[in-house]
Amino acid sequence: MKSRLLWIVLVAAVATGFYFVTIRPALQGPPERINRHKLDREFRANFKPPPIPPPPLPEVVIATPKLAPPPSRPLPVVAPRNDPVPGPQTVPIQDGVTIDFSTGAPMVKGFGKDQEALDKALKEMAEATKDVKFAPPKKE
Repeated sequence: MKSRLLWIVLVAAVATGFYFVTIRPALQGPPERINRHKLDREFRANFKPPPIPPPPLPEVVIATPKLAPPPSRPLPVVAPRNDPVPGPQTVPIQDGVTIDFSTGAPMVKGFGKDQEALDKALKEMAEATKDVKFAPPKKE
C-alpha cells in the first residue's frame, strides 16, 4: 500500500512539475518590457536645444551665355538618283582554279604561287584522311 501511495505522489509531482515548466508559461503572455529610461522621460520631453541659425551662404550666380539664333538657310532639296542598278557579278567557271570572295569581289586564283599552295593543302588533307574510313550506316 505504501508503494502505491509513493508512486501516486511521485506521478503527481512529475505532472505538476511538467505543468509549471511547459504548459503554464505557454498560456501566459510575454513579460512586460523593462523601461530603463523611466527617470529620463521627463527630461527628454521638456528638453529643447537652443535654435542654431543657419550659416551665411554666398549668393548663387549662374552665368547665362547669350546665344545667337541659328542661321536660316534653305534646306537642301532631296531628289531621287537615277543611277543604274548594278547587276549580279558573273565569274566564268574554270577547272582547276579557286575563286576567292574574301575581299568582296571575286578573284580567280589558280596560277603560280596560288596553285602551289592549293596543291600543298590538298596533299595535307589527303594525308590526314588516308586512314579514316567511315562504315556505311546499318539498315534496320
